[in-house]
Amino acid sequence: MSLDHLFAAPPAIIVLPMAIPAALAGEVEKASVYFSPDLDHLRVAADLGSVTLAPRPGANIELLSGKVERAIAAMIAAARDIPTKVHFERKREKPLSRSVDAELIRRGWVFEHGQGQASLFGPPLRLLQLLDRRFAALYHAEFAAVDRMYPAMVSPTLLQRVGYFSSHPNAASFVCHLVEDFDELEQFRRANGEHYSAPQPGAMAPPHRCLNPAACFPCYESLADRRLETEGMALTWMGRVFRYESKNMTGLERLWEFNVRELVFIGSEGFTLDARKQAMHLVAELAEEWNLDCRIESATDAFFPTVYGPQSFWQRVKDVKYEIRLAIEPGANGEARSLAAGSINLHGPFFGERFAIRLPNGDCASTACVGWGLERWVLALFTQHGFTPSDWPESLREIFG
Repeated sequence: MSLDHLFAAPPAIIVLPMAIPAALAGEVEKASVYFSPDLDHLRVAADLGSVTLAPRPGANIELLSGKVERAIAAMIAAARDIPTKVHFERKREKPLSRSVDAELIRRGWVFEHGQGQASLFGPPLRLLQLLDRRFAALYHAEFAAVDRMYPAMVSPTLLQRVGYFSSHPNAASFVCHLVEDFDELEQFRRANGEHYSAPQPGAMAPPHRCLNPAACFPCYESLADRRLETEGMALTWMGRVFRYESKNMTGLERLWEFNVRELVFIGSEGFTLDARKQAMHLVAELAEEWNLDCRIESATDAFFPTVYGPQSFWQRVKDVKYEIRLAIEPGANGEARSLAAGSINLHGPFFGERFAIRLPNGDCASTACVGWGLERWVLALFTQHGFTPSDWPESLREIFG
């Protein structure tokens, strides 16, 4: 039995020089997992003028408080209260199932290998596969999308090129291996006969690959320095995506590795704008067919605190990121919750410029993408429709076999 609680530092309250904007409170709590390894968790006060820290045992409260204050100040500095725009909404009255993750595990349909890693079996797996096939078929029919397949690992150079390290360094996952050295390899081999022993620092080669944190990135790299043959094209695939989210990772709601059905549009600005409208129309049709509590709203990415303000402000003003949000079970206090199960994003010429992708006339190509987080769709559908096959929409009942 752990005795850490006997030596834990008492909670600390930090009164902030400037109140946290209401729309930012949830983002501050979510981002706080990256503030310090000495911070167990953080809560924003109801009046938004202070935060309560729960330090880990042995934490230096003065140093911890200073680090937390700097991080929050960075998030507040350039934050602007821009109202969320709701572009589509569909409500349903049926009560939501609770403790869905636990029930999926109890039934033997989900197995957790570790924080942020899960295997699916039976109906959840069949549902994920059915959803992926349905999304892919729609993309083929509506956009003449061409199938692609990309690797799960990408080079750090690619992530630097697209600005991922400057915007989301906290979410990156690096891949490395043991050095090509006989003595180091033999030492590691001997140390791992009966029990796992972590490699010594000198035994690890510098990481030269990353696990892909966004399904669309390898696509643009594969089109670098090319001129398109048409004014617009669509590509689709299922990608394995990896985003490290520390203590925020829980159940199917927030995984370290997950599956995404991706759709990328590459072409003229008008082509990508029209494609986004058509993609939103498809979401509305599926929400009706599957009787979903669903909405599409403007959103921002979860940027690192020091760039959160300007980056999120830019996304809000330009209205370039939409999230497909599905209702899930209420929170501990009964508050309504929804989960971003997909996104529809306009990039403008950003990737076209970074990778020199050109239109037939030589102009820079614009891009857009649609990503569906398949495990999140599985969680939301079981939450909204329960575990009785007859309660499910007819087109989805086949998952129960």
